[in-house]
Amino acid sequence: MGMEAELERLKRLVFQLLLTTENRTTDFLELITGETMIPSVLKQSTATQAPLLAVKEGTRDAVLRESLLRTEKSGLVVSQNIAVMYPDFIPLPINLKLAQKKEGIGKIMRDLNIRNTRTILDFGWRKPEHTTDLTGNPYSVTFADNPAVPYKQYTITFEEFNTPGLHLLEYFNPRMLEGKEIAAGQEVYNARVN
Repeated sequence: MGMEAELERLKRLVFQLLLTTENRTTDFLELITGETMIPSVLKQSTATQAPLLAVKEGTRDAVLRESLLRTEKSGLVVSQNIAVMYPDFIPLPINLKLAQKKEGIGKIMRDLNIRNTRTILDFGWRKPEHTTDLTGNPYSVTFADNPAVPYKQYTITFEEFNTPGLHLLEYFNPRMLEGKEIAAGQEVYNARVN
């Protein structure tokens, strides 16, 4: 297998891990890009009596949030995120930080070290013209110039609650690994050849 084929195989493997991991996505993105993630909250608003999307029953007050994660040095947008947050099922310290709109959800949870369980509901690749929000409505991603966009939809349930407090849909920039493969891929290839 040539180096280019091996690099493509490694890229597919990295995306498969990203889409299926139940660990913090922010940590994984920082690992694979080698950069710190900087959040940018595009929109955050309160929705009264929002449906509990994750469990398909009842309604609750919720906070709707759209955000981007960018790499600190290069400014590359690596993910575009949609979240429905149910304050009744989120620990108060996290709610207070989220209200400030300055930090990403993953960083807040890492800093506060609050135990939680993630449940992946769906993942895969979508054509940009088929990307949707959490309710199935058409949704435009910033990196729509790609033939397909990887995504992951999951919930986060905090230890003290039985109902998910967060329902997230993350779209990832399929080009986030471009330029990263030269050094990392060469090392892997050399290790296999030598």
